[in-house]
Formats: sequence, structure tokens, C-alpha cells
Amino acid sequence: MMEYLPIESTLADLVGYNMKSKILEVHFTATGYTFAYEDVPEEEFDNLLDAKSKDKYLQYIMDSYEGYRINAQQTR
Repeated sequence: MMEYLPIESTLADLVGYNMKSKILEVHFTATGYTFAYEDVPEEEFDNLLDAKSKDKYLQYIMDSYEGYRINAQQTR
């Protein structure tokens, strides 16, 4: 089971990373969808957590790595 960390971003509120599979999961606040991005090095996840602008780094991740939706919209 992947552990999720909260982040301060207008795009997303939670991120998780699996070191074995190199999958980064991002829960987007506007849609309620979680996307998985494949073959993301651990360094990229660390850089995301350390980024001053999480939104800009998330946009970089979305542009650079193959992503797919892994869940239906959820209400909180």
C-alpha cells in the first residue's frame, strides 16, 4: 500500500511514491482523480516535495512522464 503525503498546491493535495515500481501517484483536487506516472526516478519525487512551486513541478511531471488515471472521481 502506498503512503500519501499532503502537499501545498492548487493542483493537487496528495502525492505518493513507490520506490520499487518508480510510480508517482498524484491526487488532483479539482477533479478528484488520482493519476499514476510511470518510471519516475526517486530524485524527481524528492524534487517535487522540495520545490518552492509544487504547481510548476507537477506540470513538469505531467509533461515529462506517461500518466494514467487510476480511480474514479471520489467525494470527500
